[in-house]
Amino acid sequence: MWYLKNYHELTKEEVVAIYKARIETFIVGQELNYQEIEDTDQESWHLFEMDESGEVISYLRIIPQSDKVRIGRVLIDSKYRGLGKGTELMERGKEVCKEWFVDKIIEVRAQAHLQKFYESLGFEVVSEPYDIVGISHVTMELY
Repeated sequence: MWYLKNYHELTKEEVVAIYKARIETFIVGQELNYQEIEDTDQESWHLFEMDESGEVISYLRIIPQSDKVRIGRVLIDSKYRGLGKGTELMERGKEVCKEWFVDKIIEVRAQAHLQKFYESLGFEVVSEPYDIVGISHVTMELY
């Protein structure tokens, strides 16, 4: 089932499930060591899909900013990769951004190896590659 909630609407169980999925994907899965949980979560909208047992299947957060809206922390649980869940998640995220943040640029800070995926969704690279916690990224925008 799909959910779209701001931080204050999330249940305790949803917060734990989201953080577990993010830590598994971005800290454990990528063998990184950084502060994954941050204050940005409190000002974000959280779009996610959960299975019957309460595990997160897919997730992203939408961060409103004055001149644009940013999509971040995009993840698909490893059991569901390769099934089109990433495209489905991003299309839902784009729909929310276009409806709620009319005429704002949608930005992603994409891991460079996912550039082609985001280009397939209409995003364009607007930066040179740069490093975030040891992983090459590019900023991409959708107009």
